[in-house]
Amino acid sequence: MGEQPIFTTKAHVFHIDPATKKNWLPSSQGSVNVSFYYDSNRSTYRIISVDGSKAIINSTLVPNMAFTKTSQKFGQWSDARANTVYGLGFATETDLNNFAEKFGEVRELTKQQLAPPSYSTATNASLNKNNQNGGDTVDAVNVIHQPPIVAAPAPPPAVQNSEYMTPKVEMRQGTVALDQLKYENDRLKHALAQSSQNAKKWEVELQTLKNNNARLTTALQESAVNVEEWKVQLSNYKEANVTLKKKVIEFEQNEPSQQEEVNKMQKEMSGLMEKLSVTEAEKKNTQHELATLRSKVAQVSSLEELTRKQEQQIKELTRTNTELEGKLNTLVNELDRTRSSQSADKTEMVRVHDIISRNVSELVNAQNQLAKLLPS
Repeated sequence: MGEQPIFTTKAHVFHIDPATKKNWLPSSQGSVNVSFYYDSNRSTYRIISVDGSKAIINSTLVPNMAFTKTSQKFGQWSDARANTVYGLGFATETDLNNFAEKFGEVRELTKQQLAPPSYSTATNASLNKNNQNGGDTVDAVNVIHQPPIVAAPAPPPAVQNSEYMTPKVEMRQGTVALDQLKYENDRLKHALAQSSQNAKKWEVELQTLKNNNARLTTALQESAVNVEEWKVQLSNYKEANVTLKKKVIEFEQNEPSQQEEVNKMQKEMSGLMEKLSVTEAEKKNTQHELATLRSKVAQVSSLEELTRKQEQQIKELTRTNTELEGKLNTLVNELDRTRSSQSADKTEMVRVHDIISRNVSELVNAQNQLAKLLPS
């Protein structure tokens, strides 16, 4: 008959990371079939799973294997022959429970097939304990290596000619015991190699801890030096704070006199603002008068020579006005500077006022001349 599937379910397949022995690595792209197979010719059970054309699980079950539920939908078991740990993620908790039950049934069947009939009660108890703990304890291994496992069972007196005395049965029992001993011997070698690797890791970790301890000691010494420096800085800051407090007290005492100066400057600035307003009004009047003059000059076409002179005067007045605007802008800038520096330049304002007065007088004279020249 060969191998035949006896149970199939679907799950996501994982295996343990060989480098870290802690992280899970996915073996399948998604949920795949995971099946129990029974080989009637060899009387063995295997768990097999194939993803596409690649076999991702090929685990032969032995009595000391154990399936452990690590969560509601995840379980795992260790395969010493494959030197890995398999993990299965199920869609539901029911699927996990069904797989765990089938795993336990198959394990019991392998125990019945491999266990010699002459096991003592203590040996069976040790094997059961080893199976329950996943087959990883050294005590259970020592029990399996005891001489009663190798010895052939004594047949009952009443059945001396039964099948228990046939060479085929005795050879099969001896072969099973020898295979079991070889398997346990390989597992002990693997455990020894793993212990040696762990010892090297522990040496590396110990050296790392020593290095970290040395760095921490150095950092502690540097911190002590920094603390002394911080104390000196704190003392300097305290002295500076006392000095600043004294200056604040002196400033508060001199504040009334300074406030009087500020009020005086504010009054001067108010006067300058009023003068600026008057200047702006005069500027507007000047602009209005210039517009009037230009309209009248345009109407007098017969007096070309006089018009040219008037235009020249208007240009001069325009230039003067531009200069006045520039000076006015300069005055505004000076006023801004006066606000920031809290000082006034009264002389410049008087000079500007005189210039504006003269310009206004000239404009009035020009207007009178034009009035005389124009026909009534």
